[in-house]
Amino acid sequence: MREIDLTARTDESLKDLLRPAALAIKDGDLVIVPTTTYYALTCDAFNPTAVSKVFSAKARGEGKPLLILVDSFGMMKTVVREIDPRVKELDWRFGPKGLTYVLGAADRLPEELTAGTGTVAVRFERHEAIQTLLALVGLPITGSSANREGAPPPPTLDDALKDLRDWVEVAVRSSRSNATTPTTIVDLTANDPVVVREGTVPEEDIRRALAG
Repeated sequence: MREIDLTARTDESLKDLLRPAALAIKDGDLVIVPTTTYYALTCDAFNPTAVSKVFSAKARGEGKPLLILVDSFGMMKTVVREIDPRVKELDWRFGPKGLTYVLGAADRLPEELTAGTGTVAVRFERHEAIQTLLALVGLPITGSSANREGAPPPPTLDDALKDLRDWVEVAVRSSRSNATTPTTIVDLTANDPVVVREGTVPEEDIRRALAG
């Protein structure tokens, strides 16, 4: 396993530092990366074999779909049937706080990723490392927390590596996460939004924003 330490950056650009991680993802391998909340286990979201590795590494039940990270509305279009107008409203208001949207899944997504639900959870990830990595890969990546099923989400790379070291090709080290809660997940597949998980954005704020 190769570790990339972003806390000890020299004259190398972030793009150059993260290039091995991008190549690993393109090769179908798993990579641990920091996000704006916790460390995540990532792979090419369009690669069924790589997605299956994520399930195996996490000991995750096959009936539980995986989250996808994107860097733009353009990239989001590749994984959803259509972008609900409410996404733009909510992202304008709460994007920096972190929101995950459940939308209708594009047909090209592996069934392993959606768990046959026909929907997909997508988040715009604003961590500089993820933004750079997504630009290098050019594809959406999975963003499930880097922990075994049932364990707490890892705030540090060392926490993530305790159980997943043997599963990943590259691990990216950044500073310890200050997150105290995961992102809020809002399901927009129906007329009435459903807050699946309340986290970084209170449900009341979401309903107020959409009612205005």
